[in-house]
Amino acid sequence: MHETDASRSTPVGTAGGVGMVSIVGAGPWDPELLTLAGRRRLRQADVVIADYLANPALLAHCPPHVVIHQRTEGSRGYRSGAPRLASEGPLRQSEINRLMIEHARAGRSVVRLKGGDPCMFGRGGEEAQALREAGIPFELIPGVSAPIAAPEAAGIPVTHRHFTPAVTFVSGWEAYEKAGLQVAWEHLAKSAGTLVLMMSIRNARANAERLIAAGRDPSTPAAIVRWGTRGIQHTVVGELSTIADRARDEGIRPPAVLVVGEVVRLREQIQWLEQRPLHGRRVVVTRAADQAEALLTALGQLGADAVALPCLEVAPPEDPSALRTAVASIGEHDGVVLTSPNGVRAFFGALDEVELDARALAGKHVVAVGAGTAAACRRAGVRADLVPAKARSEGLVELLRAHDLLHARWLHVRADEGRDVLASAVAEAGGTLSLAVGYRTTRPAVPQRLLASLRAPADGGEGFHAVTLASGKTARHLLLTLGEALGDDEARRLLDAAKVVCLGPVTAAEVQALGLRVDAIADAPTDEAVITALRTVLDTQP
Repeated sequence: MHETDASRSTPVGTAGGVGMVSIVGAGPWDPELLTLAGRRRLRQADVVIADYLANPALLAHCPPHVVIHQRTEGSRGYRSGAPRLASEGPLRQSEINRLMIEHARAGRSVVRLKGGDPCMFGRGGEEAQALREAGIPFELIPGVSAPIAAPEAAGIPVTHRHFTPAVTFVSGWEAYEKAGLQVAWEHLAKSAGTLVLMMSIRNARANAERLIAAGRDPSTPAAIVRWGTRGIQHTVVGELSTIADRARDEGIRPPAVLVVGEVVRLREQIQWLEQRPLHGRRVVVTRAADQAEALLTALGQLGADAVALPCLEVAPPEDPSALRTAVASIGEHDGVVLTSPNGVRAFFGALDEVELDARALAGKHVVAVGAGTAAACRRAGVRADLVPAKARSEGLVELLRAHDLLHARWLHVRADEGRDVLASAVAEAGGTLSLAVGYRTTRPAVPQRLLASLRAPADGGEGFHAVTLASGKTARHLLLTLGEALGDDEARRLLDAAKVVCLGPVTAAEVQALGLRVDAIADAPTDEAVITALRTVLDTQP
């Protein structure tokens, strides 16, 4: 059953003007591991307060009006983040509690988005207590937990009937001991089951030594899995006595889990995620946030760490009335040219606003530039009459000339910026072309945490191996965004070190005019063509 508009917009559990707080598990990282319940709550949210371990791609599920706070990686506080900026400044746990309570009392639907499961070594239980004390309705939405998912993604099942029927999850962080809660190392050492230690990288050596001192065999198989389920997942295997040295030698940093037990041996047989062709490759996708999901998902299925870094945001035209006036005059034209899915949405939206529908196109030519635009037309109930083989202005001119249609009267719905190739050709042939601006493309804000992650590993980031660009404007916005966050020289250095894949030769020429190298050009405006171009330039071995 499909969700209705009402089910997406009505907060769950609100009553008497008081909002609901949903404490939601975001899963370990892979955006496809978010639960359906978690997705529904994000779609209903007015406010989201997210951990840094929650994939920013999940925020694409939120409605446009949402206010988002996202924790800054490597800090103990929270900082407001894109796509919709909240007030500046770090937020500690007491302030997080205050924000949840204040927003809920104002009748808003609040999502507290926590990495993994909210109560598996998180503070979900503590936050629920604070809400109960304040009289705020809340719910706990479980999530896929990292101590299970990360080993599993590395080919290490935490239980197996031929190895062990038991597993113990333990905090490897000293905060529990500081609170007077002692870890029973003797009990753990003598257990025959699998041990999974969370938050244990900084204490990996000390924890291994404690287990060995308490009686665990130093030769017990052990593994550390960093960023489990992610395209940059990194697994190091050794023995309990050597695993800390292996992790140090390979530069393993948090977040990671330590697995101890015979089940680690199974990795040799059933590791799978790291066998995918693009595993270990980080690809920056610069499309608008609401148009990137399909490409991000496809790249993720190939093993890449797909980074959603939107460099365009679609906004209404500055003068919507001009668009409505142009669309209302459709009867005076012989056809309409639609150059993007956004243009299709703008055209049919304006058509509805002037109380017309698809019948207004009867007997008129509908031209869609690109397969995606043609698909958007079909979703609107109209099949395009003409789709140029080359999804650019030159291909459109060739097609109209071949059908003896350049002399016709055309309505052209496009973005606020574009080339004049079509207008010139139509005018030269004696036709008319009325331009209607259907939408604007602006530069959205991007979380500083995400931008910082693009730095090289030596500088504290994760780096990136490739970037996809669909227009010259996208490239300009990318340079501006990276330059503001990292400095112009650093931005260009990072882009020079990566592979740049462009959508079509026009985009490639514009990107080169900005002083950037182009490594590959997708030969069609499809996700498949973009991925093919990426695979031709990326070394598929991590």
